[in-house]
Amino acid sequence: MANHLLNLVIVAVLNKSIGVFYKLSNKTILPDLFAPVNIQIVNGYQTQIRQLAIVSATMLVTMALLWVTPATLILIMGIAFLVSAGLDWQFRTRSNLSSDSVVTVKLDRHRSWPTWSLLYAVLGYLVDATIAVAVPWLVVSKLHSHWPLSWFLTANATGILLAPLLLKRWSKQSLLTLTAFTGGCLLLMWPTFASLMITMFLIGALRGQINISFFTTIQQIPTNNRNILMTGVLTVIDTTTVIGSLLAPRLILMLGSWTLPLLGGGILLFCLTRLIILLNNQKQSSSDIDENC
Repeated sequence: MANHLLNLVIVAVLNKSIGVFYKLSNKTILPDLFAPVNIQIVNGYQTQIRQLAIVSATMLVTMALLWVTPATLILIMGIAFLVSAGLDWQFRTRSNLSSDSVVTVKLDRHRSWPTWSLLYAVLGYLVDATIAVAVPWLVVSKLHSHWPLSWFLTANATGILLAPLLLKRWSKQSLLTLTAFTGGCLLLMWPTFASLMITMFLIGALRGQINISFFTTIQQIPTNNRNILMTGVLTVIDTTTVIGSLLAPRLILMLGSWTLPLLGGGILLFCLTRLIILLNNQKQSSSDIDENC
């Protein structure tokens, strides 16, 4: 029994490590491969590819388990990982050889941390973690069924796939605006089929746009060591996801169906406060200019 548990722990840690490796690798390599004007477009493609990979990988693994043992499948996936790591190394090698066509900017290490952008991302990942717990609970306890959950997850995935296309039309929308819209959607998340279906799609679209905009902003920050910057960012994000997953059940026990709407109200209040501060700062800046004139 103990040996089996140890094996499960080892496999779980290795699988998560592979995921972290690819998340960090994919995010840090883009500024070396593409010009700054193309990074947002590439991030959009990555978002769509990732969502398709989630769906297709689930189907492939499920079908493969009908024919091979789990141990054999894990071995195959390990070999595939090594091949993928080799391709990633080739990308980095080519980027170093073709550095003439890549725009690189380096500043001192004392450049300010992207505090507000990271804070919007933290709010977004708290939303993701809470929805991942709250929506299945609402489906079972309030809708008294299981099958609608598949529809809600499909609607959410569809929204994520469409996010890059929507971002092209909403390219001027700030992270603050997109975060506020996300909070507004949470206000409408009540345990009815129509409400959850629409809001899951909208939140998928908004969260996809936020992620693309956020990582594009981080990738375009001039820095001497992008790996350290991205490692810090991903650490904060992953920690937020864990905290959100731990807090969500407690919130549901205390607030019930009000969990998501109250979370949305809190996010809207935060965004409104931030907007008021920004407007006041703009007024002070303009008044200073008038006095100087």
